[in-house]
Amino acid sequence: MKILAIDDEKFALQLLVDTLQKVCPDAEIVPFRRAAQFLEYEEKDTFDAAFLDIRIGKISGIQVAIELKKHSPMCNIVFVTSYSEYAFAAIQMRPSGYIMKPYTEEDIRNEFEHFRYHAEPETKSAGKLKVRTFGNFRVFGSDGKPLHFSRTISKEIFAYLIDQCGYPVTSKEIASDVLEVEDFDRPTSKKVSQYVSDLIKDIEAAGFNNVIIKQNRQIQVNKEAVDCDLYDLFAGNVAVLNAYHGEYMIDYSWAEISDSAERIRSI
Repeated sequence: MKILAIDDEKFALQLLVDTLQKVCPDAEIVPFRRAAQFLEYEEKDTFDAAFLDIRIGKISGIQVAIELKKHSPMCNIVFVTSYSEYAFAAIQMRPSGYIMKPYTEEDIRNEFEHFRYHAEPETKSAGKLKVRTFGNFRVFGSDGKPLHFSRTISKEIFAYLIDQCGYPVTSKEIASDVLEVEDFDRPTSKKVSQYVSDLIKDIEAAGFNNVIIKQNRQIQVNKEAVDCDLYDLFAGNVAVLNAYHGEYMIDYSWAEISDSAERIRSI
């Protein structure tokens, strides 16, 4: 579990970090004293929980929560504050909790027990590329860190292939559905080919050599080579179903009307 902790008071932040470590000793805790530090942090989409003071300078904890939700929609947000007058505004964020200072270790522990969103169950997926489609589209390497894509569009094409659930697609279909280009001319064909080539290079550079299959001018994802929540959901995994909260690949407009999205809604 990865936890964000923000408080502009040095000793209050240290107390919060110490308490979180006692309650969740295996967690990775990322502390900041200024909201600006969080805004500069690149891995905003990796947090499972956040404990935020509300009054932290020009940018409030509520504003931080709004920004955090854009990147980690299923992050459990708990406000920790001395000011009860902010409770109504904080509740509009649909947080997991609201703690008044001074708090006890038991108060913090109680929040963990009543989180709105719960961690996904561990699956036997050694050697597989980890893909998460609920909320934002995320891809993780063998080290558990977000996979780097050299092109944003290549990542989106990968999301499209994941959405197709192993069904082979053509460059023309990618151009139409992802690039939204109807005139599939030679320059467009070359662009798609380059994007796909870069995608394969990115994935192979991370140590995964059998994720994308190109055959007979068609491209598809090898479902057996990925650990994907979407595929686990379609396989009837009840625990994964409980982890789904109505958001699927919210980064991409085409995902809202895809066959996979329709299938999810019918479950």
